[in-house]
This record gives sequence, structure tokens and C-alpha cells, in this order.
Amino acid sequence: MYAAAAALPAYHRGRVALVGDAAHPMTPNLGQGGCQAVEDAVVLALLTARATADDPAGGPAGTAAPGGAAPDGTVHALAAYTEARLDRTMEVVRRSGRIGRLTTWSSAPVCALRTALFTAVNTLGSQVALRSLDGIADWSPPSPPYADRPRTPPAVRGRRDVKDRE
Repeated sequence: MYAAAAALPAYHRGRVALVGDAAHPMTPNLGQGGCQAVEDAVVLALLTARATADDPAGGPAGTAAPGGAAPDGTVHALAAYTEARLDRTMEVVRRSGRIGRLTTWSSAPVCALRTALFTAVNTLGSQVALRSLDGIADWSPPSPPYADRPRTPPAVRGRRDVKDRE
């Protein structure tokens, strides 16, 4: 089991972006490895979609500029991706590591203390335990994912729901 000892300087280089465990490996103690990868993908998709929409010279997403360089919009989008994700993901990595260390204590007196702590939290109710996930489980995308998309019905022939709208 591996976890990031220190943050990478950036989650991108040139036209390549790292997501999930490639960027920020973490122990499985919070169950957030896959969740953070999905968050990375959502943020990266939003930022690159905005960049390619704002930079008509950049061409379609993933198209390189002349000479193999990334279009300016893509370069800025990847830098914004690193800026948006680095602090959050490293905080989740650190929390997961702390929980892992807490659950692997082996000294009898320390284990008794841990058990007493968990019992006390359990008697206070689930809301106390769930508060430990504040800042992790309450994430939302930087903006609604489909806000920039036109809201027109699909042009599909033969579907009853489309015919009813016409």
C-alpha cells in the first residue's frame, strides 16, 4: 500500500495531466481513492472544455498547436487544474494516512484508549462521526457541469417524447 509522501509540484506537465492515484496515491482508509479520481476528471473536463471554447485557435480538445505545443487555452486549463486540485487532494491523502495510523496501533493501553474513543463517538450519534468527513464528502464541481451546454431537445426521429415537444 502506497501513499504520497509529499505533494507533486504539479499534476500536469506539457499536454499531460495526471489524475487519481497517478497524481496523489493514498491509503484506502477513507475510501476516497476512486472518488478523488472522479473529482479530478470532472474538474479537468470542465476546465479544458472552457479553455477550448474560449480559445478558437486551440481547435478541438486534445488538438496540438503547430510544432506539437499545447494550445494556450489548454496550457492554462492544465495549470488551473493543478491549482484547483493540489491542496484538496493532499489534504485527503493526509487525513487517510492519519486514519490508517490510528487503526494500526498495537500497544494494549493505546488500543484500549482508541476503543474508548470510538465507543464515546458512537454513543454521541452518527452525526459526530460524519463530521470527520466535512470538507471531503461535501465536494461539488466548480460550476454546474452542463451549464454551458445548449438545452435543446435531441433531433431523433421516431421517439414519442421528441415528437410531443415539436
